[in-house]
Amino acid sequence: PVDAISEGDIYKIDPDVCTDCGSCADVCPVEAIHPA
Repeated sequence: PVDAISEGDIYKIDPDVCTDCGSCADVCPVEAIHPA
C-alpha cells in the first residue's frame, strides 16, 4: 500500500496501485484523507 503514495511538494495516491486499505490516512501530514 505504501507504494501507492509518492512524496514531493504534494503527496499523490496512484489509483492503479491503491488497495483501499486506508493506510494513507495514517500518514497524511494534513489529515486530508478520510476513508469511507
